[in-house]
Amino acid sequence: MTEERLALEHIGKSWGRLAALSDICLTVPRGMFVSLLGPSGCGKTTLLRVITGSVVPDGGRVVVDGLDVTGLPTYRRNMGMVFQSFALFPHLSVADNIAFPLTVRGVSRAEQQKRVADALRIVHLDALAERFPRELSGGQQQRVGLARAIVYQPTILLLDEPLSNLDASLREEMRLEISQITRQLDITAVYVTHDQREALALSDAIAVMKLGRVVQFGTPEEIYSAPVNDFIARFLGYANELPVVVADGCARIEADNTVLETVPIGLTGPATAFIHASAVVLEASASGGPNRLGCTVADLAFMGDHVEYVLRHGTGLRLKAQAPIGAPMYPRGAEICAVLAPDKLIVVARDATGPA
Repeated sequence: MTEERLALEHIGKSWGRLAALSDICLTVPRGMFVSLLGPSGCGKTTLLRVITGSVVPDGGRVVVDGLDVTGLPTYRRNMGMVFQSFALFPHLSVADNIAFPLTVRGVSRAEQQKRVADALRIVHLDALAERFPRELSGGQQQRVGLARAIVYQPTILLLDEPLSNLDASLREEMRLEISQITRQLDITAVYVTHDQREALALSDAIAVMKLGRVVQFGTPEEIYSAPVNDFIARFLGYANELPVVVADGCARIEADNTVLETVPIGLTGPATAFIHASAVVLEASASGGPNRLGCTVADLAFMGDHVEYVLRHGTGLRLKAQAPIGAPMYPRGAEICAVLAPDKLIVVARDATGPA
């Protein structure tokens, strides 16, 4: 049986009349990497601060290794923190920045040197130990922050949007580093992000949050392939959405009653169908039928390895499609058929809570 490392039990927090967190319940096993994913203002950073102890919840408990730590101050929770802003001491060298948490814990100088050397090796900064933060790149500074967070062997590693200040190439590089390091150390990690690609790439499990609640919790594969409502599907980047009505296990587009064949649907009434642009197949034929929508090419763009199309349906619906290089190309204004693969089409309930 997997050992439970962190449990959040019915966590609630309000700022005045604003409910920042509402009845949050999560269990994180030892060694798991969990992402808190959601738009700005959904409560994910507040929840992270409740875990660290810098925010006291109005109700509920934070339990670590079976011990209720809700009333303990931050410094007694043995949690490592990696910040968005790097938060390095400019007057200290790389080695001294990493050693700082050990110094305040009274670790001997000899033990400090050993642990700092180990941390530097893990983040690949052995040769930069004597440099100062101003002499480092953004990616190197974030590695120092990561080394400082793991040097005292914390029970849980917490990361608050640590890649948001880096450019795209550095984000890719650091994402790989974080994944490798947390798995190498078998460390339990809670990662806050609004970037769905980061969450999908890094996580063993994802908690999608909206308006202070966890809307869905599951593996990246579960979240991506089976979102529980249209908010999550939209947030995860499903490019195409079609308002439908479901009856007798059959979905029909609201705008023109076109039948959509899909995997079995356990819904009735108004719903939303989603499909990725890469799963929309374009054909020159204009023949109708289930999952076939006659469209006009409104726009297209050459993207190097594929062509992106914007399609306009007669009802006013707009679809996006991607075609690989080598597939037939259709000019603006062309009348074509968009074929929606049944096994790539998902139908989900409409979120009743309104905008995020």
